[in-house]
Amino acid sequence: MSVLLLPRLTALGISNILESAGADQLTPTKARAIIEDGASMLSYAASGGSRSEDLAIQLGSAIRDIATRSGFPDNSSQVARSRFDHEAAIYLACHPELGTGESLRDDVWSYLATVIAPDIVAWRYPDSAPHRFSGGVRNTLQRLWSRGRVLDRGEDHPDRWGLVRSLSEDAAVQIFERPSVAGNVPLAVAIAEEWVTMAAKVGRGRMEPIMRRATKLVRLRNEIVDIAGLPAEERDTLVAHCFELARASLED
Repeated sequence: MSVLLLPRLTALGISNILESAGADQLTPTKARAIIEDGASMLSYAASGGSRSEDLAIQLGSAIRDIATRSGFPDNSSQVARSRFDHEAAIYLACHPELGTGESLRDDVWSYLATVIAPDIVAWRYPDSAPHRFSGGVRNTLQRLWSRGRVLDRGEDHPDRWGLVRSLSEDAAVQIFERPSVAGNVPLAVAIAEEWVTMAAKVGRGRMEPIMRRATKLVRLRNEIVDIAGLPAEERDTLVAHCFELARASLED
């Protein structure tokens, strides 16, 4: 099967588009008009597949539908934005064309966020910070794809997307913006699962300080013991112990 190659946007392209838009609402139409005047801002992989602007458009259309069902453009409440995050993460994680190396490219996500769905990015993050458009762990769409891929419990699980829908934003940030955690999928999943378990015991409202402290403890332990090399049962026990220590220290 031929790999579909998505457009890629350079860092200069992102800057030009955001600066040209200024305080005005950035739309896909405006973004496209800007890059038409600077072809060097746009590229594709040199080989290995077939170029497909259509795929980018299809992805944008689906993301726009999800955003609209979630409240875009008028409702930007936390509930609306969380709903968008959950459903978009599941959609992106399941998309067969995003299971290739193209989805590992930051500049691909830069294009999707800055050219295909810039108004949705601005709705999701009203401050429209540049890092929400640039590829990386804070890119509006890339972060959701990563969460969906990592936290997928599998097609045979009765609550396949339970982790995606249950984790708070702060909990997800503690996992996915920490390279030593996010780069180790079994560890990331173990932490997410323990967050859900602990939240059921103490309530979601108490989880932010517990999660932050537990994640620090896990990262410190990882400096001493290669957690990735531990058997699954030992790894999960270690993570659970870190959460219990975190809870106990905050209750003293």
